[in-house]
Amino acid sequence: MVSDTLHSNSRTSSSDHAVLFFLGYTSAGFLAFLATDLTGRTSSDLFDYITFDTEVYDDGDNYDPSTGIYTVPHDGFYLIHVRVYGKASNFANHYIMVDGVKKTYTRKNDPDTEAAYQAGSTSITLHLLAGQEVAVDPYIDGTVAGAGYMATTFGATLIYFG
Repeated sequence: MVSDTLHSNSRTSSSDHAVLFFLGYTSAGFLAFLATDLTGRTSSDLFDYITFDTEVYDDGDNYDPSTGIYTVPHDGFYLIHVRVYGKASNFANHYIMVDGVKKTYTRKNDPDTEAAYQAGSTSITLHLLAGQEVAVDPYIDGTVAGAGYMATTFGATLIYFG
């Protein structure tokens, strides 16, 4: 039975995935980037999420570029990724948040580098439930680059139902 397979430690077979598709489950995920620069915020701006304002794709229309929140459409394991590109003379912590709770972060901090900009990135695989909200919360002293190209990105991909 599909439900037994989903909640066991065994792998889901291709026929189970076909049944899931038939039942209305499809792929889920999105990729968005920051098209305009983001300047300094402080710790008082907690939960003032980065609004990655340009979507590359959004299976199921679950990412809201006006709020920066991805609402999980299906229970399962998701690969969440954030990449931040900004001015090297400044620091930045960017937290991946689930329902307002910090799960991991990326840090960009190397004031001694000769490069004008530098990047920090992180990925995490999380078991998420339908309806949970995922976002990126910034704490920055300086500028995070947007500038209309995919230098600063946020995305999620469903990698396993259940």
